[in-house]
Amino acid sequence: MRPKIGKIFTEDHLKKGYFSSVAAIMTVAMLSLHVQYLPPFMILWCLTWLMENYSQVDEIRHSRRVLILLFSLFVLYYIWQAVGIIYTTDVKMGLSNLFGRLSLLLFPLVLFYPGAIIKIKIKVLIRIFAASTVLFMVFCFIYALFRSVNISAGHWIFNPHLPEYPWLNYFYGSDLTINQHPSYIAMYVLLSVFICFESWFDFALKFKYRITWLVLGLFLLITQYFLSSRAGILISLLLVPFYFIIKFRELGKSKLAWIGIILIGIALLPVILKNQRVDYLYGKIFNQQVGYQRKEDPRFLIWESALKVSKKNLLFGVGIGDVRTELSREYIVMGQDDMAKERLNAHNQFLEVLLENGIIGLILFISVFFCMAYIGISDRNLLYGIFIIMIFMFFQFESILYRLAGVSFFSLFSFLLIFIDDKIESTDN
Repeated sequence: MRPKIGKIFTEDHLKKGYFSSVAAIMTVAMLSLHVQYLPPFMILWCLTWLMENYSQVDEIRHSRRVLILLFSLFVLYYIWQAVGIIYTTDVKMGLSNLFGRLSLLLFPLVLFYPGAIIKIKIKVLIRIFAASTVLFMVFCFIYALFRSVNISAGHWIFNPHLPEYPWLNYFYGSDLTINQHPSYIAMYVLLSVFICFESWFDFALKFKYRITWLVLGLFLLITQYFLSSRAGILISLLLVPFYFIIKFRELGKSKLAWIGIILIGIALLPVILKNQRVDYLYGKIFNQQVGYQRKEDPRFLIWESALKVSKKNLLFGVGIGDVRTELSREYIVMGQDDMAKERLNAHNQFLEVLLENGIIGLILFISVFFCMAYIGISDRNLLYGIFIIMIFMFFQFESILYRLAGVSFFSLFSFLLIFIDDKIESTDN
């Protein structure tokens, strides 16, 4: 008897990874649009991947060795975090943190051996992420405009300042991003900028599509100013010129790139320094006065406190649930009661890891970066290299893996971007 068409259809799609590719599309879109609803899509992707690959153990074992190594490092790091539950005092918080970081396992699992469709559609996936980020930012600006316009005595009045906090602005920072942390959105935006620019340099696309991606990239780059993430603005100023220098050098036009970057930098610098969050550092260095009070940045005090706590718990750390508690105690010792009430985290991912899991956890975590860097260099993967540098720099200013928005972003693109130009099929690497 001839097999039924429906059965052939299902088996063929399972083999190629059709169902997991659909789940992947929904996941990358939801990451930008509303990360709080991401977990069900992550679970769906994991289940479809298991359904498609449960019988392909031999093929999985023969994946690129370096990918298996990277996957193993993610797993080992997560296991060591789980060990921290044993000696943490606040077990409830520890379990909450551990559960919130499950994507450190799920995304590496489904991506160190993705389906055939995902491997050939990586550009589509990352462009969906970039397009979703654009949609989110457009919605933020529209909503900010909606909140800024009022009718009084029959007249339209535009007032972007919050009535109860007149020094805040609907078009800046967390008020623009609808109370989502601007630093996380800044990461999404900056990676999307590079995805858009990579699409502009993709000469296989029609010119009208390349122009569209270029415009979207420039729009997202401008939104970094309104997000008012100092880390986002600083990293953008460093990495965007670096990216264009490399791209124009590949095209044999490096001199043109340098001239354009210098002129754009000169034009944008005065505008950037007017940003109230950015000019704090400028004012501290040059002792400049402005017409409003600059808010002191507590990061240096936080880092000092984190180092003091970590020295007392150097080998194993304080445990995955006790970081904020221990830091708060140190804040009180330093006379920073307000910081203790806010229970501020380490605002540096490497310090956060050192506090949670000690020097052993930090070594595992840094090993992840060394492995990623090896892959990026050996594959000559520019976008992956940009991502590694970008995330490394963001880790200097925020405890990125403290929230779902950060941990899912890091674990997803640490693997997804590896396949952006998958020319290496050998298992020797």
